[in-house]
Amino acid sequence: MPNGAERLLETLDAHGVEYVFGVCGDTSVGFYRAFERTDADIEHVLARDERSASYMADAYARFSGKPGVTEGPSGGGATYLLPGLAEADDSCVPVVGLNTTVPVAYRNRGVLTELDQASLLDGVTKWNASVDHPEAIPRMVRRAFQEATSGRPGATHLSLPMDVLDGVCDSDAYANPDAIRYPAYRSLPDDDRIDRAAEVIEGSERPLIVAGGGVHSSRAWEELRAFAEQVGVPVAQTLSSVGCVGDSPYSIGVVGENGSRAYANEMLAEADTLLLFGTAVESVWTEKWSRPADGEKRIVHADVHAESIGKNYRTEVALPGDLRAILDRLLDAVGPDEKWDADAIAARHAEWVAPYEERFDADEFPLRPERLVAGANEVFNDDAIIVSDPGTTVPYFASLYEFVPPGRHWVTPRAHGALGYGIPGVVGAHYARPESQVIGLTGDGGAGMSLGELETLGRLDVPVTIIVVNNGSFSWIEAGQRNYDDFSFAVDFDGVDYAGVAEEMGVSGHRVRNADEYEEILAEAVEHDGPSLVDLPTKPLPETEDVPVDWLEPDE
Repeated sequence: MPNGAERLLETLDAHGVEYVFGVCGDTSVGFYRAFERTDADIEHVLARDERSASYMADAYARFSGKPGVTEGPSGGGATYLLPGLAEADDSCVPVVGLNTTVPVAYRNRGVLTELDQASLLDGVTKWNASVDHPEAIPRMVRRAFQEATSGRPGATHLSLPMDVLDGVCDSDAYANPDAIRYPAYRSLPDDDRIDRAAEVIEGSERPLIVAGGGVHSSRAWEELRAFAEQVGVPVAQTLSSVGCVGDSPYSIGVVGENGSRAYANEMLAEADTLLLFGTAVESVWTEKWSRPADGEKRIVHADVHAESIGKNYRTEVALPGDLRAILDRLLDAVGPDEKWDADAIAARHAEWVAPYEERFDADEFPLRPERLVAGANEVFNDDAIIVSDPGTTVPYFASLYEFVPPGRHWVTPRAHGALGYGIPGVVGAHYARPESQVIGLTGDGGAGMSLGELETLGRLDVPVTIIVVNNGSFSWIEAGQRNYDDFSFAVDFDGVDYAGVAEEMGVSGHRVRNADEYEEILAEAVEHDGPSLVDLPTKPLPETEDVPVDWLEPDE
């Protein structure tokens, strides 16, 4: 008779799980024994710490359209898994976290690594539970997948005691077929709401779409682009939806405080109606809810998470439901129009980008960020996917990188600004889309938090490229300090030979020593048949100008 651990793996297999990203530990011995023996078609991907494993699962879920699965042992394993689950849950990414833990029989007796995992993770997950009987394992796994993929996607978690995993389990290991991918279900608002939204859109002179991360969760890229082009409505994006409509003539890039294009912010101000599609209306793109101010514009808000609608702005028409399904209906309900002139949008873009283009071939060294992006546009494939740590690369890539096909080609952790995401994230991205060119962007600050995963890249021999923006500091924070009160404190560190470190860990290391060789070295690294790293000395943000980001002011 199978034990609980074997039934666990059989149930994961039934849900189409291909990879489990995790780290071994004392309480995982029985689970790993079952893993070693199982006939399930699941590959275990060993990371160097649980946080990195959870970031791998997060990136896998974002790019694959399937829930990511991550695991770790008790005690420190649970505390290390927490950052990734928090990021996934607040970013509406379906990640199923599994923590083995001490036996039920040992609870409250002071056994090593005992921790109330369910309580610890309750505040950072959509749903979590402790599984205290072997017979409950398949049912609770199904529940975890159901919760992760239904409605607003999010992170779920199961705590699995050692003796429960060792116990006999004859419950059937089957899956809920709807929860294998996300969204599990596509809900629609009432017809009268669609009709009212169509009336508002058709009656508006200057409607403008703000597309959030829900566009990706819903896989609504083609529908959004088709709607924008049918009606002639510009699509502004958030950092969570960058590039979602590709090179559509109605794409105006990012709005708000970080990575925005000035003309996109101007157009948002000129709009009389905002169509908020798949966005929670957070603080960055609204510049802390000041642009627009509440009541300043008519609002039509479509979101699968009904609780987000009307939370920060008075809303004229609420469309609770799946965005792709809603856009399908709006395409039928709203007739062809040209609310904004595409040629005029192109002219605005050309005027805005001209000063940046002058620096695309700048020979300054350390390299200017504009040259960094221009080289990437030249070298990367049109359908390359980019996994970025938050920091120096974000405002420049978000505003200047040329996304061509619609879809998800960019990920950066926006919920909590999780440094250390970029290097492990490329592992999950590669396994999600093995046919794609995968690039990881990180600063030397973020790299220092996940250097151990270079060994993972070398061991797995995955064909990915890491670019380390090496400026000897937490440059983003230093720029914020200088903007705050022109000071710099506790942000600098000694330089590291990241290319040399990469070589020692089985990754092909490349160091750029002058601007002239940048594109050639980048192309060599990207074309390498295996993992590679480019150590790229780059100007820190305080030494650049026209950074497309507004910094927090002291009185805010």
